[in-house]
Amino acid sequence: MNYSLSSRRDFIKILGFSALSSLTANPLVAAQQPSSSGSITLGIITDVHADLQPDAEKRLSVFIQYCKKLRPDFIIQLGDLHHGSSMEKMLKIWDQFPGDKFHVLGNHDMDHKTKDEVVFAQHMPGPYYSFDRGAYHFIVLDANHFMKNGKMYDNANGNYYKADQRDMVSPEELEWLRDELRRTEKPVIIFSHEAFDDVWQGKTSPSKMDVRKIIREANAAHSGKVIACICGHHHVDHHMVIENVHYFQINSASYYWVEESNRFSNGHMAEYKDPLFALITLDPNKRTITIKGTTSSFLPPAPTPATYPQAHRLFPGIKSREVSY
Repeated sequence: MNYSLSSRRDFIKILGFSALSSLTANPLVAAQQPSSSGSITLGIITDVHADLQPDAEKRLSVFIQYCKKLRPDFIIQLGDLHHGSSMEKMLKIWDQFPGDKFHVLGNHDMDHKTKDEVVFAQHMPGPYYSFDRGAYHFIVLDANHFMKNGKMYDNANGNYYKADQRDMVSPEELEWLRDELRRTEKPVIIFSHEAFDDVWQGKTSPSKMDVRKIIREANAAHSGKVIACICGHHHVDHHMVIENVHYFQINSASYYWVEESNRFSNGHMAEYKDPLFALITLDPNKRTITIKGTTSSFLPPAPTPATYPQAHRLFPGIKSREVSY
C-alpha cells in the first residue's frame, strides 16, 4: 500500500471534507488488494464526540467513505463515538462500512446510556472481548469503572462524574486479561479507550500498573507476547515505549479540550479543521507497526502559549511513524 496523508493539502484533496459528496477517485485511495505477506491493515478513529462536536456525523462519514475505498481488514473506533443521545445516528453511519468493524467503550458513551445498552446497540460481544486476525490476537479492554465509597461500579448515565476514582479496569477483567495472554500464542495488540501509559496531558488509568504487571508477566513467559497498547481519550498524538511494549495514543477526530480557557473555536474545544484518523499496518514478517496518520490545523483561534501554557505540545494530527517490535 503506497499512500501518504502527511500533508493537509493531500488530506483535503483526498477527503473533500467541506463537500463530502464530491469525494472522487484518487490514486492515493485506490482499493487495497489482499496482502500476500500476511500483513493486517486496520482503520482507526477515536473520540468523535457526537452530541458535543457539531459536525461529528460528517467527520465519521469521511472516515467511513475513506475506508470503503481502501478496504482495510477491519475498522475500529476507540470510544467516545457519542455521548449516548446520538448513538443510533452514529451507528447508522458506522455500519455503512461493509467489512468487519469493532468498538471500544469510552467513558462518554455512557453519559446518557447504561453500559449494557451501548454494548447491545453496538453489537459488541461484551464490554471487553478478543478476536484474531491473521497472525495477531487483538484484545479490547473496558476501563470504564469507578470507585465510590470503597465500591466499584460500571459507568452508566453519567454516574462516574462524582467518582472517587474513575477510568478503572475491574478485578474480574484483569484476571480475564491474564488468562487471555496465557491462552494465545500470537502477538497481541491491546485496545482501550483510557490510557495505560503516561502522558503530559493528564492522569491515565489508575489501573495502568496492574495492566502493565500482567503484560510484564506475559512477556517474561513468552518474549514479545504483547507488542502494543493503543488508546484514545486524551485527545493527543503520543507514542512511548515501556518495557519493550509500544504505547500509542490516537488523537481525537474532532478537537482538543482546553479546561483552562473557553476562547477557542467552540468554547473549550479547540477544534480541528478536518477529521483525524489513521491506518495501521501490522507486518509479521518485518515485525513492524506502521501508522499512516492524518494532519489538519486548528480552527481559529488556535491555542497559543498565551491562551494555553501547553500549546507547544499540541499537534492537530496523527503522526505517521513506523516502529519495530
